[in-house]
Amino acid sequence: MATTIGRSLGWYRWPIAFIAALTSLLLIVPFLILVSTSWTEGSFINFPPEGFSLQWYAEVLTDKGWMGSFVLSLWTASLSTAIATVLGVAGAVGITRVKSRATQRWLRTMFIVPIALPPIAYAVGLYGVNSSLDFLRGTLVSLILGHALIALPYVFVIVSGGVARIDPSLRPAAATLGARWPLILWKVELPSLLPYVLSGMLFAFIVVFDEVVLAVFLLPPGMQTLPLRMLHASQEAFSPELTAASTLVSLLAIVVLAIIPLTNAARARRRRRPRARPNQPHLEGVVE
Repeated sequence: MATTIGRSLGWYRWPIAFIAALTSLLLIVPFLILVSTSWTEGSFINFPPEGFSLQWYAEVLTDKGWMGSFVLSLWTASLSTAIATVLGVAGAVGITRVKSRATQRWLRTMFIVPIALPPIAYAVGLYGVNSSLDFLRGTLVSLILGHALIALPYVFVIVSGGVARIDPSLRPAAATLGARWPLILWKVELPSLLPYVLSGMLFAFIVVFDEVVLAVFLLPPGMQTLPLRMLHASQEAFSPELTAASTLVSLLAIVVLAIIPLTNAARARRRRRPRARPNQPHLEGVVE
């Protein structure tokens, strides 16, 4: 730990490093055991696994039920994430236009409150709305809106952090040059907020893709999202097919979350790359 934090901690850094390593193992080891049980040749989950085979991954990827649930989860999560991203970005940027500090605090609280409420509260409330309105029965509208409501605070918080890092003089400078607010938003604010919008969108997608409580209440009969199908599979037959599906979902989450550091690293490399200087015209007869 030859860093500023390591030097400031002194000898305390070694117990802290040990606790951090132990915590990491407690998080990683169960996942590794889960992955290893999906490689078994047997029909039951055992650790250590019996032999090595990828047959259960093939079962999941070729089963119409599993793949249908995956496509349904992917579709609903994408729509919910799009709605949450639009509303979250609009809220984070729009609050900066409010002049009253007290009003800003209240609005921020209203945007963040959904993250503190349990999903069961939204599920019961939306189930009542879904039952009262005939045109919502048998549709996925309530589920998509409920997922968007759950994902909205994540987008709002992350983008708000990006808004706070924008130079406050850019907007008045653009207005002084004659730009109206749509042009300022499109050319000045949104390009600066793009990494934060992408981060919030990816976190929101992961949250709603794994959400199962709303699916229990709001899915039409005969439909199952992937997390709901995994829940039912764990109750019916605890087979390696379930651990294979869980591993695939975990790998999808890891890949999606890896987009954020890869994108930030690419942007950092582009900023560090020296710009090519224009070729200097050669003037004949000029003595240097």
